[in-house]
Parts: sequence; structure tokens; C-alpha cells
Amino acid sequence: MNEQCAQAYVNLIAQLLTCADGEEPNILQANQELIDPQFLQVMENYATGLEEQGNNNPAAWLRDMVQQLGQFLNLQAGTIEEYQKFLSEVLQAEFESNSDPTVVYPILQRRQHLLNDTFAQLLQQWARYRFSQGKPEEVAGIAKVIGDLCNKLQEFPLGSRANNLEIAIKGYQTVLEVYPREAFPYEWAVTQNNLSNSYSDRIRGERAENLELAIVAYNQSLEVYTRDAFPQTWAATQNNLGNAYSDRIRGERAENLELAIVAYNQSLEVYTRDAFPYEWAATQNNLGNAYSNRIRGERADNLELAIVAYNQSLEVYTRDAFPQTWAMIQNNLGTAYSQRIRGERADNLELAIVAYNLSLEVYTRDAFPYEWARTQNNLGAAYSQRIRGERADNLELGIAALNQSLEVYTRDAFPYEWARTQNNLGNAYRHRIKGERADNLELAIITYNLSLEVYTRDAFPENWAATQNNLGAAYINRIKGDIVENIETAIFCYQEALKIRTFDAFPLDWATTQNNLGNAYIKRVRGNKAENIENAIVCYQEVSQICTRQAFPGDWAETQYNLANTLRERFKLLGKVADIQQAINSYKQAGEIIEKTEDKTLYFNYSYQLGKALFEGGYYTEAIEHLENCQQLYQKQKDISSLAPILLELARLYHRTGRLEQARLYFKDSLRLFRRLGDQDNVASVTTALGNLEIQIGKISQACSHLKEAQTYYQENNNSERLEEINHLLKILQSA
Repeated sequence: MNEQCAQAYVNLIAQLLTCADGEEPNILQANQELIDPQFLQVMENYATGLEEQGNNNPAAWLRDMVQQLGQFLNLQAGTIEEYQKFLSEVLQAEFESNSDPTVVYPILQRRQHLLNDTFAQLLQQWARYRFSQGKPEEVAGIAKVIGDLCNKLQEFPLGSRANNLEIAIKGYQTVLEVYPREAFPYEWAVTQNNLSNSYSDRIRGERAENLELAIVAYNQSLEVYTRDAFPQTWAATQNNLGNAYSDRIRGERAENLELAIVAYNQSLEVYTRDAFPYEWAATQNNLGNAYSNRIRGERADNLELAIVAYNQSLEVYTRDAFPQTWAMIQNNLGTAYSQRIRGERADNLELAIVAYNLSLEVYTRDAFPYEWARTQNNLGAAYSQRIRGERADNLELGIAALNQSLEVYTRDAFPYEWARTQNNLGNAYRHRIKGERADNLELAIITYNLSLEVYTRDAFPENWAATQNNLGAAYINRIKGDIVENIETAIFCYQEALKIRTFDAFPLDWATTQNNLGNAYIKRVRGNKAENIENAIVCYQEVSQICTRQAFPGDWAETQYNLANTLRERFKLLGKVADIQQAINSYKQAGEIIEKTEDKTLYFNYSYQLGKALFEGGYYTEAIEHLENCQQLYQKQKDISSLAPILLELARLYHRTGRLEQARLYFKDSLRLFRRLGDQDNVASVTTALGNLEIQIGKISQACSHLKEAQTYYQENNNSERLEEINHLLKILQSA
């Protein structure tokens, strides 16, 4: 029993245990292909596991179901005479009806319980015997009849899908014994192509090996099915070959996707929209998937090509004519828009949300539970990243959609999908605004760790690395626990992620984690501060190798911003003028991109930090001009949380440049806003600065009042450094 088959058994058992009363027959009917002796053994093992956990009632129910299904299977078994009679009947019907499905399918339907390994073995034995006894023309006729029957079994919707495909594979292999390529090139190629399709869809055996067998057979088929001789069949085979390469497990993923894209594009040379609209649309969707996943080339270009292909496919696959396929492509299109690099990020996320919601109009929970859950997961991720609308509301919508997805994506039934959704839920909790920030970050850490129970390094290295990266981001912002340990844990997580996210294998992911690691080093408490700053700078410079301004303008701007912050820290530590000048230049370069975005938080952080850098560099006039522009913007928006620190920075600038009365007014304005915000730390900072200024201008009583307020706060918070400053100023007042 392979892993895929075993998982299908477990999924069905979980579905039976959680369904509403009376739904069991419908579920079993829909999954007939899984009901076999191996399934009963898995049910028995599952029941034993439940019993060991103390869940006796569901264990007893499962054992009763095992008994009932065992009786069903016994009734379905047939004698060898029945198999022989069935084989004779169905082959005769194939021959006499000239392979008419309306004649053959009813026979298969009546005897579907006999479509199993016994039938496959009997078919092969019978064929080989007849081949050995017949004349060449008779052998060719028998081989054609068997091939036609296998074609029908490959598509037969009833009975066990796994069994039907095994019979088809056995039949095609047997037919190829009498269809040597030299003597029967066309028939050999037809059979190779059909065999490839069966291997691509095969349920039994190792998925990786089945795909290799499919690729070999497709390529062999194409040696005869040339474009000139058989253009339509050549195009169909190229499309199928593309699918096999897209799904391929062995070999290098990047190379496999390149081979898939080549095959799809070759198919489209024949499958034009005018001549073959449906085949053209199907291949466009497949091509879109390949471009969405493509590793080589510019990521931005690949996503644009994917979006074009999906939209072209939707011109034929309309909702009215092909609702299910339309919904699938809408979901694919939503994913491409959510990852899109070009255009406005805000616009792209809106387009993604629209596409996902359109998909959900067809993919309802009742009709398509798996697809519904998948699209809810994607929608939740898009809402979590959404820029337009209220950020807090978007995150709540994201969390709601992800939790809905988990109602279907349970760990037992869909472990991979469950882990993926837990990771996305962690992202939403990590950014959540409503509720307590500390609690949200704890929820994020819990969900990431749950995800890692399935996403192990050995089984899912890429997903493991992505979740390690996200876990690091949660720890670097964590409020609970020891801050020093949290930062160290974050650094460890990022370094773990980089063991998989290498420059060569995953350049963009590598750059993302390098950026995060740089952020962690700049916050690090342990170790030598100068070394931590240097490590951070190295990380940001490494990122710039991948995130260029042309290819990834948003990421490039973020890296420039982070680099500027770090250079300022080095300037404060070492006093090198070149560092503050480079920091200002990096801020300004980043601003050329950031000013065009709709991300208000990022724009505020950039504006505020640039103003502070200009101040620190001694460019007072430019700093004042820049911060006054920011002041006007945030006053219009009535955004007091952004306005308060800007007023404080302007007050310090006015103080530094001798505009003392104006400085006093700005200190008082910022103090009023910080009081409204309940920001006691900044209230204490402002009252200290204001008290110092009031000493200079002779307002002694006001200065004393402000400094004593700050003194009380710093005494309560055991801030000895600031207390020493306050006490020094109060001594000056006493001596005045």
C-alpha cells in the first residue's frame, strides 16, 4: 500500500466519522474505488487506535462498519467462470458494436464488481493465448478490441478508479507485445500515448515512478506522432507531456517546469483558439499554472504571463458553459494576482479577492468541500495582506476565512492542507490589530508550531523553511517571555530557514529571510553591538543581489529603508559622517518607491525616519521642511498616532535651531496628543525636553512641574539613566 492510497483510506474514515447521520451510504457510494480488503484492514487498525485512546464508541462503530463492508465485498466476489463469462461478453460487445460506448458501458456497469486484479490478470492471459494462436490479421483485430476496451476503462466513472486504471495499464502493456514499432508504428504510438495517460492518472504505485513512466511513454509516442503527420494528436500529447512535467517529482523542479512550458507552447502552435477553442483554453490554463510556479526567469515576468494565460482561458471557459472549470481558473487567477509584483500591490490584492469570491460562488461547501476549503484558505491569505479598507477589519476577515477552511481541512483528513492553513492563520494572527497584541503573537507562535508538526524538514523542506521564517518573525515581535531569548530564537529560526532557502535553490525566499535576519541582528541584545550591526548590514547587502530596483521595486525599497536604519545605528556608535550621508541617500531612494504605494504605515515610517536622519546629519533646514510636509499630511488625515511623533521631532529641531518659542508650542502640542494616546513613555520624554527648554527661557515653575512629572514616571519604571538626567535638571532649578 503506497502513502497516497493509505492517506485516501484515512481521509475516507475521517469523513465517515464526522458526517451527519444517514450520510454514510452516500459517502461510500462516492468512494467505491476505495472499498477493498486493504481499506477494511486500515479501518480495523484505526478502530484499534481509537480504542487505545479511550474512544470506545467510535471504535465500536468502525468495527461494525468493517463487518458490513466485509459482507458486501464477499457478495461482490465472483467465480472464475463469472470472470470468463464477463470478459467474453464485454469483448464481443466491443467487437460487434464497433466500440460503441452505449453498448459497452452498460455491461461494465452491471459487472463493475468484477473489475479488479483478477480481471486484469485474466485479460492478459486470454490475450496472450489468442495472440499465440491467431493469424497476424486476427491478432491485430484482437489487439484493437482490447485497446478500445482499455480506453473505456480508463475513463469509466464507476467502480474502483484504481482498479480500472490497473486493468487499462495491463491491457495496453499486453497489446504492445504484438504492436512492434517497426511493423505497426501508428498503433504502437496510439497505445504508448494511452498508456502514458493511464500512468499519469494512476493511483497505485509510487507517484514519482508513475510520472516517469508516463513521460517516457509520451516521448516515445511523439517519435511517431510528429507535427507534420498527426498535428492534432501531436498537440494533445504535447499538452499531456506538459502536465506530466509540471507534476514531476524527480529531477530538478526548475528544469521540469521549463520542459512543461516548452511542451504547452508547442501544443498551442496547433491548438489555436479558432480551430480548437476548448483545447486552446485548457492548455492556456495549464500554461498559466506552469508560469505561476516557474523558478527561472524574472518572477515578475512569469506572473504576468500566467495572468494573461488565465484570462485567455476564461474567454472560452465561461461560468455558464463550464462552471466548475471557470471556478478553478478563477482560483488560479486569484493566486497569481495575490503574488503579482507589477502594478499597484493594493490593486492586485483587490483583484485576487474578487477572483476568489467569484470562485466561491460555484465552489460551495456542500457541492465542493475540498475546493471550497482551498479557496477559503487563499481568500484568508489575501485578506491578511490587503492594503485597502481598514487593516484591522481585513485581518479579521482573513482569520474568519482561514478558520472556515480548517472546518474541512482537518489534520487527520488533509494533513498537508491543514498545515498550510495553520501557517497562513499564524501570519494573520501575527499582524492582527484587534485584541491584545501579546495574545495574538502567542496564537501565531502556536499555529506555526502546529504547522511544523506536519511540515517537517525531511517531508516538506520548502514549507518547513517558510514556516521557520514566519516563526522567526513572530518571535522577533513577541511581547511575552524574555526579550533577549525571543530575539535569539528568532535568529535561530531564520538561520534554520536559510539551510533550505539557499541563494541558488530559492533566491527570492533566500533574500526575504536574509532581510528578516538583518532586522533581528539590529535588535539583538546579546553579543557585541558593533558586530551585530555589521551582520545586519551584510544581510541587507546580500538581499540587494536579488531584490533589485527593476525586478522587485517594493522589496528593494524595504531593504534600502532597513539599510538606512542600520547605517544610522552605526553612525551613532562610530560617528562616521559617511554613514549618515549614505543613510539619508538610501531613505531618499526608497522614498521614490514608497511614496507611490498605498501602505500608509510604511509611508509614515519612511517619512519620520528620513526626517530624523536629516536632523542627526545636521541638515536642519531640510529636516524641518520634510517634517512640516508630513505634519500637514497627517493633520489633514487627523491621524494623531502618526502626527504626535512628527510634532515632537519638529519641536526638537526648532529647539536645536534656536526657535525656542515655536519649539515650546510644538512640545506642548505633541504632549497633548501623546496624553490622548495614553503613550506614557513619550509623555515622559516630552515633559523632560519641555522642562529643559523652559529652564532656558526662564519659565521656572512650569519647568519644575514638567520635570517632576517625568521624575515620577521614571521612578516607577526604574529608569536610572533618565532619572539621573531629570535630577540634574531639578538641581539646576533649585540653584536658580
